Amino acid sequence: MILDAFCFIAENLSIIGGLGLLAMMIITAADVILRLFSKSILGSMELISYLMCVVIFLGFGRATFIESYTKVELFSFGKAESVIRAIIDVIHTGICAFTAYYCFIQSEVTKDMGTVSQMLKIPRWPFLTLSGVGFLLIAVSVPLLRFRNHRLKAKESLHAAEI
Repeated sequence: MILDAFCFIAENLSIIGGLGLLAMMIITAADVILRLFSKSILGSMELISYLMCVVIFLGFGRATFIESYTKVELFSFGKAESVIRAIIDVIHTGICAFTAYYCFIQSEVTKDMGTVSQMLKIPRWPFLTLSGVGFLLIAVSVPLLRFRNHRLKAKESLHAAEI
């Protein structure tokens, strides 16, 4: 149930991130076309950079949960592999949780200071909050992923024993 809820949330946030990518493409294409006529979209670089934050951080949780990232195995630890992986997962979760916390703190500070972008005067705090949400999604998805994989292995073992 928790896995399904997290998967639903992460998938919908990644869809929003995909819409952000679509908006980035439209703004970039429109800006390039307008530059042919010596015109430009005011603040297009600001919009692109803010949308990049949306695209990247809202896709983190789902990408981590479905393991759609490049993984390079440098070392093999043999029998200690699962213990080493668990330690790495705990460290990974801790770093992401700390980073999320710090993003939320910085978001509050930025909101209180009233920091905005130079050209379009877009507040910066929502994008810092999105960064925190992205790191929080990773921090939650790593233990959920470990739990899901452990449960799948247990089911496979049980099924193999029945055969």
